[in-house]
Amino acid sequence: MIRTLILSAALLGLAGCVNVLSQPEAPDAFYRIGPMEPMHRLNATVTIREPEASRLFSGRTIAAEDETGALRIVRGVQWTDNATEMMQGALLDSLGGEGEFAALPSNSSGPTQFEITWRLSEFTLYGDTARCRLDATVLRGRTRGVVAQTTLETTAVALDTSNAARAKSLTDAGRACVSELAGFIVETTDKEAVAAAASAP
Repeated sequence: MIRTLILSAALLGLAGCVNVLSQPEAPDAFYRIGPMEPMHRLNATVTIREPEASRLFSGRTIAAEDETGALRIVRGVQWTDNATEMMQGALLDSLGGEGEFAALPSNSSGPTQFEITWRLSEFTLYGDTARCRLDATVLRGRTRGVVAQTTLETTAVALDTSNAARAKSLTDAGRACVSELAGFIVETTDKEAVAAAASAP
């Protein structure tokens, strides 16, 4: 009987420890990249795919690189949604159009004139500097032939050394990356439209 009581108490204590350890640390603040104003006007239909990224960059955690090159999770701050989903949404927001011209997400669009594939290769903090780097390709919608490619890099500096200020600077760097990509997409698709019109019989 005594052994049974001791064993039951031990199991209860262990269950209590597991319960405490399994509870994730709640962030102090959540951050988002969008929404953004439609600052770039499309004259074409474009499919926007969700960017590829490593698991560390694509989720809800915010990472920082230290002086040894190690990447660590920044405590107390987190994205509201997966970073790649927010970057896709921000790019869709940034591209405006009239009539038939529009930017559409890949999961809800039919055939379009162009398609954007991209990879988020850097989206981290280094000290008080936020860094965003992406590689993008503009494809023809029907043939998937490559029209143009680019690599864009942006940085933003935090107002102070707090994790909250650093996270805010990463949103600024991400939004700047998206805005530059939106400008590149409009410029590229406009050039293609002019070239197509010039070669038409």
